[in-house]
Amino acid sequence: MRTPSDPPTTLALTDGRATDPQVTGYKAATLARLLREGFPCADGVVIPTWIHRRHQAGTATDPRGRAGHLAHLERVLVEITDLHPTESLAVRSSGTTEDTAEASCAGLHTSVLDVTGTDALRTAVLECWASAENPARIRYAGAVGAPAMAVLVQRMLEPEAAGAAFATGSEGSGPAVVSVSAVRGRADRLMQGETPADEWTVTGTHADRLRSTCAVITFEQAVAVAELTRRVSAALSCRAEIEWALCDGDITLLQARPVTHVDAAEPTWSVPARGEWRRDIRLGEWLPEPVTPLFATWFLPAVDLRFRRAQWRRSGVLVSTPSYRIVNGWYYHSPLGERRSAALVEGMLVNPRFACAMLAGRHRPAVADRLVIAEETAALEHHTRRYRELLGSVTDGFESMPELAVAEFVDRVVAVVGDYLWPMLLVGGAAWRAEQALARYYLRRLHPSLGAPYQELLVQRGRCEPVPAHAVSTLDWYRPTLGEVAEAPDPPAPAPMARATGALRLEQACLSVLLQHNTDPGPFQRLLSLARDSASRRRLHTGKLTEPWPVLRRALHRLGTALVDQGVIDSPEDVHFLTLPELRTALSTGSGTSLRDAVADRVSAWTRQRALRPPLALGTAACLLPLLLGRPATASTTDGDVLHGVGVSPGRATGRARIVEHPETARMAAGDILVVRSLVPALAPQIMCAAAVAADVGSVAAHMSVIAREYGVPAVVALHSVTRSIRDGDVITVDGTTGRVHRRGAVG
Repeated sequence: MRTPSDPPTTLALTDGRATDPQVTGYKAATLARLLREGFPCADGVVIPTWIHRRHQAGTATDPRGRAGHLAHLERVLVEITDLHPTESLAVRSSGTTEDTAEASCAGLHTSVLDVTGTDALRTAVLECWASAENPARIRYAGAVGAPAMAVLVQRMLEPEAAGAAFATGSEGSGPAVVSVSAVRGRADRLMQGETPADEWTVTGTHADRLRSTCAVITFEQAVAVAELTRRVSAALSCRAEIEWALCDGDITLLQARPVTHVDAAEPTWSVPARGEWRRDIRLGEWLPEPVTPLFATWFLPAVDLRFRRAQWRRSGVLVSTPSYRIVNGWYYHSPLGERRSAALVEGMLVNPRFACAMLAGRHRPAVADRLVIAEETAALEHHTRRYRELLGSVTDGFESMPELAVAEFVDRVVAVVGDYLWPMLLVGGAAWRAEQALARYYLRRLHPSLGAPYQELLVQRGRCEPVPAHAVSTLDWYRPTLGEVAEAPDPPAPAPMARATGALRLEQACLSVLLQHNTDPGPFQRLLSLARDSASRRRLHTGKLTEPWPVLRRALHRLGTALVDQGVIDSPEDVHFLTLPELRTALSTGSGTSLRDAVADRVSAWTRQRALRPPLALGTAACLLPLLLGRPATASTTDGDVLHGVGVSPGRATGRARIVEHPETARMAAGDILVVRSLVPALAPQIMCAAAVAADVGSVAAHMSVIAREYGVPAVVALHSVTRSIRDGDVITVDGTTGRVHRRGAVG
């Protein structure tokens, strides 16, 4: 029987005494504190710690539980079941050593859900108390003996969505960056790992969906969860982790605790500098994974400097700082670097001929072709000869060359690559403008009568050209070229080019429609001829970019072998995880100082970075840039079982998904659908034989998107997480006309 000196057997979270963690445990005390401060917490009652202490003392003297200490528990059960006679309850442990800044004890204490009735409630409370003596908890927290345990009892919620969120840091003086996870239904499905979650990173009021499985919450709801997390962090004076539920459109706070560590697998994606930084333009479309340290410190700065010099000489646009940044290992590019639209205006004044040609080229591509592109094409042919002269100078190999001479050879090749890149991108852009001009004409005059997509006019005619051995799966030197892949199977035979005949038929149909309407077919024929010639020119010169890569890889292997002999690294391939200063120092001094530990740490970091799904864009573009270059498409949404991306090659196909990380792992059969992070040149054999293609990143104007169109293979890019959203072997449908991927097979 209760004595007058006994404290209350239950405390409502709204009771001021519930904020004392020694009375209600840290989990309940934190909720009580936040509830009193106006946070939208789920209400409940707490069985205080003194009941558990009385139970511990009574159990020690009467293990069978016949003593009167159980009477306190029985009174508790009556009080709670009187409040919730038929409702389903959540019964959660709330220890005096858990959910602190030093130890979360996550997963070590017990919570019991869907509890109904007195008997079930009794069992659940006893299970929570028993978890205080969990040996794993004692080892984890370094405690001696079992701490006092309170028990939090709340009404079960049946939310539309639920999940977790935690603050990972702050952007300078700005708001904290918050990682948000969400699942449909209750949060326990997420905590127990029963279902994959949608993942968001929220910076201020900007949310990036890193992974989407079923579009559980909206952009606005992700931002609201993040803002709640920031408010909780401010109230607790620490970075906070919360569990939340979405009920009838309102967010309810279920739990809150300090973050005891920052998860290295979910870093922040900070805007590196002023401007918009994208990973799907320029070199980004050739870099589908994080860059290695040697590539990042040797190739990228040297090529970027040569590229910016060429850009200044030809266009008058001066970009004085690097036009790329590395964010969590991933390459991001900004056409103007940190500069704003004023740089474009300056360029127009310095070189008005170039500016006028580029502006006119958006609507009259022949003008740009005559005034600018012809000269850039000649530059590409000159740089190709420089390539071949350099490669011809080492036909005897690198074995007899001093290491510093090998490094000097790499420097010279990289310089030519930097010079090659500017005219290559201009020629590629001209091809895109020519295609767009053809598209506008076709959609205005021909599409209403014919219905077929204009891209079918550009399907390649004639035989399929072989894929060169120097084709790469990434520009990073770390990965082998297509010709180096050991024991690679013969490239699959391309599918019959039946659609090339369709292109001829469509061309004839276009001419017939124009004649029927008494329209001169000359402009159409000139646009079509220019689009085809430009596409062919782009394919030819873009394909030559990586011609030196096999020789560069042999040169780097030679340098790596020298460092192995010195005892600096364990394997020649480890050279890719050194920085250029480290490499030069080791080669020039021959000191033999071991860098094995640094290599091991960098390999581990690079492996973790490969598992990330970085945002397509960071920051905001200069206002004039989209007007001159066009706005890159960034569609990446999910609607149930439909992923929305950017259609880059029309048509529809249904087949078995084959997720391919690298060309050497590709095993595709006829009718399979190629699913990749990025369309890279080394995947050309698979693209040509695939029924369709789906990619995480990419753009309409990307080199391999053009290849897909020319070979008539339906393709959708900018899906962001298609390689995570579907499984290898799933039957899916790719619609390159609408930019949709259906994850449940054939659709009507």
